[in-house]
Amino acid sequence: MTRSFFKGLTLRASVCVILSLGFLISCLFYTRRANYSREQKEYQEIYGSLLLASEYRPLTTDVLKNHEDVKAVFSAYDETGRLIGYIVDVATQTAAGYIHTQMSISENGENLLNIRVVETEEGGPSYTEEEMELLRSQIEGKRIPIAIEQDLPSDVPYQVDYDPLLGLHDGVYYAQAEKAASDGYLDYCEIEVSGGRIVRVTWDGVNEQTKKTRSEDSISGEYKISGNIWAEQAYRLGNHLVLVQDPVKLAMKSDGKTEIIEGVTIDISTFVQLVNKCIANSRASITKSMSLNEQKSSDDPGGEDTKETENTPTPMPSDSNTSETETVPAETTRAPSEIGVIGGEDGVVSGDSGNILSESVDGIPLSEIRAYIDGIPDDPTRSAALLSTVNSAYKFIREYLNWVG
Repeated sequence: MTRSFFKGLTLRASVCVILSLGFLISCLFYTRRANYSREQKEYQEIYGSLLLASEYRPLTTDVLKNHEDVKAVFSAYDETGRLIGYIVDVATQTAAGYIHTQMSISENGENLLNIRVVETEEGGPSYTEEEMELLRSQIEGKRIPIAIEQDLPSDVPYQVDYDPLLGLHDGVYYAQAEKAASDGYLDYCEIEVSGGRIVRVTWDGVNEQTKKTRSEDSISGEYKISGNIWAEQAYRLGNHLVLVQDPVKLAMKSDGKTEIIEGVTIDISTFVQLVNKCIANSRASITKSMSLNEQKSSDDPGGEDTKETENTPTPMPSDSNTSETETVPAETTRAPSEIGVIGGEDGVVSGDSGNILSESVDGIPLSEIRAYIDGIPDDPTRSAALLSTVNSAYKFIREYLNWVG
């Protein structure tokens, strides 16, 4: 046997090995692909009625260890790979007995999309098709967590997402920066308070040269920043403050940015400073017209009262409702404790009625409840049992998504 013979033999053997490995890898890939397709088909059959998706991925997060009632969670994706929501499987013991549900929740973790009860042999609450349709019609699309309407006292006219700040007086309040920013715009902020809550927020700036606003220039393209145009970001920021009420809940970082408001990448430090001034003015009943008159006086070099006004600290209302600094009529000057809104510490709503609310629903503070429903007529226990599973899912999602506020 010649040397060339052994070389040829070695070459043929190598080719056979490579072909064999290729065949095995192909078989392995095909098997895995077939198993994956079969698995996804099974997931679609099980969860498709809750949330139809192209792909379901089971979550293997350590957060599940903190939520024993949550048995399984899947993230759902469309054909482009975009997250469209979550499937959450919950089983828990309630006052009505053991209940097992499966539900779908929106991708931002805020809304319940669909829910169903899984039949068990534990002797828990059962629901007819008519009752489930009634419950679904009330809770689908609602923000979570959810409670039964009876948990809300009859004299409370509306439910809000976040507690109002203490001591706000109804009216329109204004604050302006002392000098123009580096971009040449003099910033100002305006808030409107109604029923003790901030209901409208405006933030803008006026160019000292052109007298145009920053919003106008951003819309026309004269003022450019990275990301969304400035006008849109300011609008989103103001709307979020109306939602959370407290500037602290904007979660401003040391660099002046926030990461909790989608689409907002600008420095919000000036906004927070001006809003806090507006809030102080509201607490002291210094209305917009009063602020503008004060500003006009300070700009007038002949004004004798200017220095006295500037050096006088802003009066703050005391804890008493009869503070001498409060000049707004009694019907419009109301502390949050006198307003029929869920809030205050420990779930207490003060006022003439003296109503005391239970501190929580399913371990969630009442101030955190986002929606109330009527439930099944004359049967709050079974309705509450179903909502308990929804609220268990909410607590998991809140921690998993690391929500702020």
